[in-house]
Amino acid sequence: MPAGSDYSAASESVAVALLALFLLVSPFAYWWMARPPPWYFIYLLWLGLIGLIAVLNHRLARHEL
Repeated sequence: MPAGSDYSAASESVAVALLALFLLVSPFAYWWMARPPPWYFIYLLWLGLIGLIAVLNHRLARHEL
């Protein structure tokens, strides 16, 4: 394992979970939803979150059988 590489699947998963909580559940959500967005905006957020999880999953996969 290379020295200085402290990235792991767990740390990136926690970062994605915290980002999702910040954007979708926190009081910050009330601020950015104050201006009426298009009806599909929340679906775009979920799609972006799912896409980010898929990219991280593909990048961190071990490809072991």
